[in-house]
Amino acid sequence: MKTTTPVPRRAGRDRAPSVRLTTDRRGRLPALVAGAWSLAYAVLGIVWAFGGPGYPFAGQSTLIPATSLLDQTTALVSGLTIAGIAVGMGILTLRLVRGHTDRATAVLAVITGLVLAVVLTDVRILMTMGYLPVMLVALATGSIDGATIAAMANWPAVNLLLMMVAGVSLTVLGMRQVMARLHNVDPARALRVGRVAVAVAMVVPIGYATTRLGWLLGVPVGISEEFLATISEITPIGAGLGTLALIGAVLTLGLVQRWGEVWPRWVPVLRGREIPARGPAWAALAVAVPIAAAGLMYIRKVIAGVQIGPPGAETELGAWLPEMLWPIWAAALTVAALAYLLRRGHGLYFSGDSR
Repeated sequence: MKTTTPVPRRAGRDRAPSVRLTTDRRGRLPALVAGAWSLAYAVLGIVWAFGGPGYPFAGQSTLIPATSLLDQTTALVSGLTIAGIAVGMGILTLRLVRGHTDRATAVLAVITGLVLAVVLTDVRILMTMGYLPVMLVALATGSIDGATIAAMANWPAVNLLLMMVAGVSLTVLGMRQVMARLHNVDPARALRVGRVAVAVAMVVPIGYATTRLGWLLGVPVGISEEFLATISEITPIGAGLGTLALIGAVLTLGLVQRWGEVWPRWVPVLRGREIPARGPAWAALAVAVPIAAAGLMYIRKVIAGVQIGPPGAETELGAWLPEMLWPIWAAALTVAALAYLLRRGHGLYFSGDSR
């Protein structure tokens, strides 16, 4: 009998490992979130479109600032838009859960998720994340009362958060194919890509912080002295946000440093222990998404000629230009987080993807 010797596969053409969402709880969570949101909002979107209660978008007839794209339309348009996205999300989620990881389904899931999480939301989520620590300090010192903080958790803001979380969940489901195909990437290459991404992701927040901290010190970085005089009362808030941006920039550096993998010696109890790879990566992604949403909103406003900030800010370069770079910051932070995961041999959430 004639025998044949099997031809070994080339390493570069090995098939990506099979990935199923039902392998563990972490794999099921994005599917459950995306599925639950799609079911609920398919109904709510129809209800809102025809004048039902609980409509979360401002429209043009209320006193709530109209900052997201859906705030700019009628209830009929925004309600049907949400319902349509919810139905599409439900179909995509069901296909992905059943193992349909073809490229078209994955790409549609990523695009739909990003539209929901980034394009259709606005700066309110980032404002809450940035202002909350500052406001908690003010609460402790008696400068504000608890009602002011509670006011940030109104239904329109919570709705945006739910949209963002659902969109991120669907994006993660779609990204599983990409991450699985990259599971055997050269760690040295991932590190090189990560270093470039980290450098970009640090430059933007440092530039933003330089302007805001400069203003607090009386230095008109990027603005005129006259304009600085008019905003002197609010410069501490900007400086607080700038400080948070600087802290974020330093933490971003950990995505390409040893102390981002193993707890440093000066950390009590945890010193010398390995840092779970998904912790820093998910923290970076949790910041990148609202940064991208806020940056896109500012860009839309500048293009539309809508005023950003106090009166006169539109003519002061330092008052609005740093925010225009936020989508670049978010993109670089995302790439850095994914490169960190790949370098350490992990995927976003699913098992079976570790080297």
